[in-house]
Amino acid sequence: MAELGLNDAREPLPKTERPTCGARTRAGGQCQARVVPGKRRCRLHGGLSTGPKGKRKARAKVETEDD
Repeated sequence: MAELGLNDAREPLPKTERPTCGARTRAGGQCQARVVPGKRRCRLHGGLSTGPKGKRKARAKVETEDD
């Protein structure tokens, strides 16, 4: 569980004890940011959700039907 930033009780580890993200940078190195608890990547590389996208798609569909 440590690779997910969680301890054995599935509680988040302190930020300094979490593993690094490991995503590749443009320069070819590894991202040095810490993972989001419960995920394998940092917040910049897909650890946090950007929010639901369903309403945006539904709104676009309704707007195209009006034409």
